[in-house]
Amino acid sequence: MFVAKREDGILITLHDYNDTSLQEKIRRYKYHCPACGSEVKLKSGNIRRMHFAHLDTECRASSEAETSYHLEGKAKLLEALKINGSPELEYYIPNTSQRADVFLRTEQDFAFEFQCSSIQPSVIEQRSSSYQSESIIPVWLIGKEKLGNIQSYMKLSAFQWSFLQNHKEGASPYILSFCPRYSVFHYLYPLFGSNSLDSYIFSKTSKEWQLQPSFIKKQPPSYWKTKWLHSKKRWRYTHCLYPANQMLRNYCYSKVQIPLSLCPAVIGIPVKSSFWFQTPVIQWQAWLYFDSIYHTPIHSIIHIPSLMTRFNQRIQQAHVKVKQLPLVRFGYYTDAVMEYLEQLCITGILEKESDLVFRKAVNEKKYSTLEEATAHDKDILDRIELEL
Repeated sequence: MFVAKREDGILITLHDYNDTSLQEKIRRYKYHCPACGSEVKLKSGNIRRMHFAHLDTECRASSEAETSYHLEGKAKLLEALKINGSPELEYYIPNTSQRADVFLRTEQDFAFEFQCSSIQPSVIEQRSSSYQSESIIPVWLIGKEKLGNIQSYMKLSAFQWSFLQNHKEGASPYILSFCPRYSVFHYLYPLFGSNSLDSYIFSKTSKEWQLQPSFIKKQPPSYWKTKWLHSKKRWRYTHCLYPANQMLRNYCYSKVQIPLSLCPAVIGIPVKSSFWFQTPVIQWQAWLYFDSIYHTPIHSIIHIPSLMTRFNQRIQQAHVKVKQLPLVRFGYYTDAVMEYLEQLCITGILEKESDLVFRKAVNEKKYSTLEEATAHDKDILDRIELEL
């Protein structure tokens, strides 16, 4: 930490003490943490910046332990945010017993949390709610070191996904990262993915922080369909036989009377809000489709509230799992469901009559072989449209 309270009550910010003679002067006093009151010790060396450290335990007002990367990140973040206003290091909020890494006052107050160690999404949610109770907007940044290399297709951990955020109705959610080495912000927009961790990514960098960064519609790489079809073929031939799919496999045999490997090609198609689900795309779409669409006669209606009731039962029974995304303030997993139904309209399976009513247009094509099923997978994928 860079801020401590001297014995006489004066707050000392080490970020302001770069001169060697001043450093010697501040060593004459004892210091305490302004947040928890515990005694802190001044530390300095050739590798880490001069900082204060708690003698016994970590401060309960902070979200993580101090590392050299975290210390450097906070200092560089402070400098980067000066273009936005007058930022303050380690600002303590008494009413919530929190210490923001950097606090920015503008027309609206912002608390920046520069996170470089793993924490649970529930902790992010709790700290964010506390900030919001004080009319402070929390902004969480994952350290670039913790994010790794940024590519067009990435496997993100549950911890990394928990930094997905948006701050405006209709805004595309993004993961925000900060690199202390280059003092640059990285914005990562997930486009779509086939399972709970992987996603195609559109990324942009900026020297300036923006709460509502502009998102230019971006097409995924040209090879995505080939990669998607390869993944789905592998699922039909191998992955559907895994123990994790046993319940769905048994349901398919007993209720639908087809092997899971020969499920309709309209199950397992990309939708842009699939990031909401921990369950892979093909599994959650299979539960939804078999429960509410497969046995529906042609020209019969599909009532969305009834469909959602059945789907929510699958979630309650843990057949479908929803991700914890504590920073996505606008949007919900139902967005992915509605996007899937819209795709079914494009493929010709459904017709939309209103926001609450769809009608089944054709029966599903049944397959005799895996080769026939995979060929139809390609036909369906060629028909769908992705608005990113």
